[in-house]
Parts: sequence; C-alpha cells; structure tokens
Amino acid sequence: MRINKRIWVICGVIVVTAVTFWSGSRYPSLGEKAIMGGSAVLEDPLSFEASIQIQTNDGIVERVVYTTINWIETNLEGMAFGLVIGACLLTLIGLISVRGHRNGFVNTVIGVAVGAPLGVCVNCSAPVAKGMHDGGARLETTLATMFSSPSLNIVVLTMLFAMFPLYLTVIKLTLTLTFILVLVPLLSRWVFVDERVKTYDDTVCAVTPSVAALRDESVGSAIRATLQLLGRNLGYLVIRTVPLMLLAGLLGAIVANVMPLSVLIHSEPTLLAVVVIALIGIFLPVPVAFDVVLVAVLISAGAPMIYSMTLLFTLGMFSIYPFFIVWKSISPRVAVVLTAVLIVMGIAGGYVADGIYVAELQDMMQFLEQEASGD
Repeated sequence: MRINKRIWVICGVIVVTAVTFWSGSRYPSLGEKAIMGGSAVLEDPLSFEASIQIQTNDGIVERVVYTTINWIETNLEGMAFGLVIGACLLTLIGLISVRGHRNGFVNTVIGVAVGAPLGVCVNCSAPVAKGMHDGGARLETTLATMFSSPSLNIVVLTMLFAMFPLYLTVIKLTLTLTFILVLVPLLSRWVFVDERVKTYDDTVCAVTPSVAALRDESVGSAIRATLQLLGRNLGYLVIRTVPLMLLAGLLGAIVANVMPLSVLIHSEPTLLAVVVIALIGIFLPVPVAFDVVLVAVLISAGAPMIYSMTLLFTLGMFSIYPFFIVWKSISPRVAVVLTAVLIVMGIAGGYVADGIYVAELQDMMQFLEQEASGD
C-alpha cells in the first residue's frame, strides 16, 4: 500500500525543522553549557543570560518584569520549535490510523524515543505534548515525550556524569527512569484510567482529523493541503499555549525573586525546608540544563546535599507551565498526581543523597584520624 503523500510532506517539515534547530541553536548551545559546567555565571534567576541586567537597587516589581522578559527571550527559540513540532505531530497523527500500541510500557518507550532527542526544556516540550495528545496519541507516549526531553538528552546526561559525584548522578537517573518508564505507564493504567481510555480510542481526538487524501493526489496538491492543515494546527496550538506560557513566565519570575534559592539553601535543613525546596523546584519554569548548572554552582557554594539533590531532580523535570497544559488538555487529576509524585520522589532522593554524603564524610574523617594516629 502506498503511503499518503501528505505523510511524506509533514515528515519532511519535521526533519527540516529539527535539523535546523538542532544544528543552528540547540546542540551548540548545550555544548557551550557543558563546557562551562559549574563555572557558568547565571545572570538571571530563570535564565543563563540576561538581556536586561537586574541591579541591586531594583525593586521587586522591576526584578519580576526583567526576569519575565529575560525568560521569554531565553525560551523564544525553544518555544517556537516546540510549537512547530507540536503542530507537525498533531497533523501527522491525524493522517495515520494506528496511533500507538496496546501496551502502555511500549507506548512509554516510544515517547522516550521521540522526546529524548528534542533537546528542549519541559516548558518547550509542553506544546509538543499537547499536539500529540490532541491529535490522539496514547497518554503514556504524550507524557513520556514531555518528561524525557529535558532529562534524558545526551548532552544533559553527559553533563551529569562530568559535573557531579557518581552517587548523585545514579540517584538522579534512577529516579528519572523509574518515573518515566515505570510510574508513568502504571499511573496511566491504574490511576488515570478515564484519561487513558480516551487516548486508546483511535476515533477520538481534540482536533478533527484531516480528510483522507485521494489515492491519485498530486504532489503539489498534497503539499498545499498539508501546509494549510499545518498552519491551522499551529494557530490552534499558539492560541491555547502561548498565553499560558506568558502567565507561567510571570509566575515563575515572581517566585524566583520573592523566594530566591540562593537564600533558602543556606537555611538549616529540615523536612519543611526540603518540602519548600521541592515545591519551588517543581514550580519554576527553567530552561534546559539550567537545573544541572545551578545545582553544580550551589554545591560549590556549600549548599546542603539534601537541598542540592532535591533540586537536581525536581528543577527542570516539571514546572508550572506544563502543569497548566496537562491540567487543561488532559485533566486536573493527571496534573496534580504527577506533581505530587515528583515532589515525593525529589524529597526521597534528597534524603538518600544526604545519607550517602554523611556516610562518605564519616569514612573520610575516620581515615584521616587513622592516618594522624599512625604518624
């Protein structure tokens, strides 16, 4: 059976868009961040670089406005890429009859295969997830795509191994893989039952699928029809995601300036403080690899290990923006449960890392004492 010409057209658009973004912006930028590592200077609470520098005498309103503007500028290219790819996938899924596997774990792996190479933060992958979900993709595939993009990218993984003690990297990856590959399909099957069932009906999607093309459709006609549909789908995503993006940037700027992490991490570690750190980490809409660089800077500055590990998992894994997208596109239950699970896992990871750190410190002190007594 011949493949619909429109599928070839939309696949071509995806390839051109991805290669242009990856080669011209994303991977060179990630490479620079990997080289700088923990020595990078973060010019803004939510961005690596700031076009508008915040001064020490600026008031809270000015700080929030400047941070919001810097955040929008930082995420502009990634968000544009996410919108275009989201519209492409929304269009593509509407052109195919089979939208996933009957096995949730298989669908999750498919989502990881789509999301990991994207190289964008969870904020920029949120429009991609919305496009997939509204097109009729399986729930597990949609969620796995969104979560794997910021956390399982090859450059980010390389940074983790290069910049942190092995046990921190192992904890981070263990939690991440457990959440994406195990908890996402299990939660989808046992908790998000209604939401999952809807995505397993290939006749149901938020956007009306494109009319089947004629078998003898010409290439020119296929290109025109596909681009017209793509334009409509892109407009659909822009209207439904960009306002939420701006709101998320503003809310993130408020939290980042009212409760700066640089102040919180020097407080005495308590359960309440760790919970607050986890909440802030899961809330802030930071760019890709920002979590890795920030935590490396905090560890160098002497931040408690329990705070550092909690942030290393929660910061960048989710944020208020994808929370909004999941809430409105899938369901409030999915958004709340995913957030709660991530917070609990982040806190647990923090305590495990702190226990290992204390044990290593004690072993080192005992070794030094033995060496001193031997002399």
